[in-house]
Amino acid sequence: MKKTILKVTVAFLALTLAGCGTTKDNSKSDSSTSVKTEKKQVKKTASTSNLQKKASKTASSQTSQAPARSNSQGSTTNNGQQQVPSTNEPRLVTLNGDLNRTLGHVLLPQKDGLGQDNSRLNIRFSGDSVNYVINYSVGGKTRPLNDPALQNETPYATLTKKTYSSFAQAQAAVNYHSSSDDQGLPRIDLGHDISGTIDAGAGNRYLHWNEGKWSLVVHADAVNGEDPKSMAKQVVELLESSYLPAPNSVGAGEFEVSGNNKLTWQDGQIVYSLKGQSVQTIITMAASMK
Repeated sequence: MKKTILKVTVAFLALTLAGCGTTKDNSKSDSSTSVKTEKKQVKKTASTSNLQKKASKTASSQTSQAPARSNSQGSTTNNGQQQVPSTNEPRLVTLNGDLNRTLGHVLLPQKDGLGQDNSRLNIRFSGDSVNYVINYSVGGKTRPLNDPALQNETPYATLTKKTYSSFAQAQAAVNYHSSSDDQGLPRIDLGHDISGTIDAGAGNRYLHWNEGKWSLVVHADAVNGEDPKSMAKQVVELLESSYLPAPNSVGAGEFEVSGNNKLTWQDGQIVYSLKGQSVQTIITMAASMK
């Protein structure tokens, strides 16, 4: 009986020791597998990082070697740097803004009447919002509004505003001629279904016609052989595309073949006048008044 118990005990101990050995072996195996997996992941991560660095270097190299491209809306410097194009507003817009800040909102030409050199347009004025004289000139360079140096520049156009005490006084200040004053005078075709009358005498020739509320006349010096017809046709042609301000009652255009030209029109108690050497310039400027 004792021998049997001893055998059973020995067998039990043997089985227990065998189980412990198996557990240790499995633990070692799992630990080894885990370490190998971590090492593989570390190697994989390092490899991925190296690939990313190489790709970054390649992209950087390609970017630095790529040629600079110009933009069609701007200019490019010698270093390949893009410059923003200039967006400066027209010179007349700038000066009109200065005038409005000084005089308040007043009627002004929105076109300078110049075919060129308008970037060097200058303006000087005197007066206030009720009565003023504005001189337009082109100088060697642009100058601020009313710069003292502008006194030395010859105006190519002068705009005047004068306010009278009554409507009747303002109307009388406009040198208007009615078509009824031309009865019996020879007529001349000026084109666009418009005809004028010619009045000659004492070495002068006056070609007169009316359009709407405007009275228009061209003066020529007969002694010097001047003929008013050519200029009259030019004025008629210009007025087909440029519309003069609509007077309250009357307006007058007085043109000289020699070059002194003037437009005058009434606006209530106010009379505006625009003078200049070029017919086209003053018509363009007057037609843009607002």
